[in-house]
Amino acid sequence: MTDPLDAVGNTTKAVTKGYAIGSAGLAALVLFASYTDILNNTLHGAGLVSVTFDLTAPPVIAGLLLGGIMPFLFGSLAMLAVGRAAGEVVIEVRRQFREIPGIMDGTAKPSTARPWRW
Repeated sequence: MTDPLDAVGNTTKAVTKGYAIGSAGLAALVLFASYTDILNNTLHGAGLVSVTFDLTAPPVIAGLLLGGIMPFLFGSLAMLAVGRAAGEVVIEVRRQFREIPGIMDGTAKPSTARPWRW
C-alpha cells in the first residue's frame, strides 16, 4: 500500500533535484557576470583595457560547463590511479606471503627491494 507513496516521493525528489541543479547553474552564471562587471569597472577606473565575456555566446557557456567538469574528471582519474596502486600493493603482499613463509610468524621480514611493475 505504501509503494505508490514511495514512488511519488522518489519522483518528487528527482524533480526538485533537477530544479536545484538548474538554479545553481543559473546562479553561477549570474555570479560570473557580476564578477566580470566588477572587474571591468575596476580595470576601467585604473585606465586599463576592459575584459568582456558574452554569457549568451554558446562557446562561453560550453567553456564554463567544461571548466566545471574538469575537477571531477581529474579527481576521478586520481581515484582510479590510487585504486590501481592499491591493487598492485595487494598483489605484492600476497606474493610475499606465499614466497616468504616467516612473515606471519615474525621470523622473517618482507622484502622492499622488488621494483614495481608499471
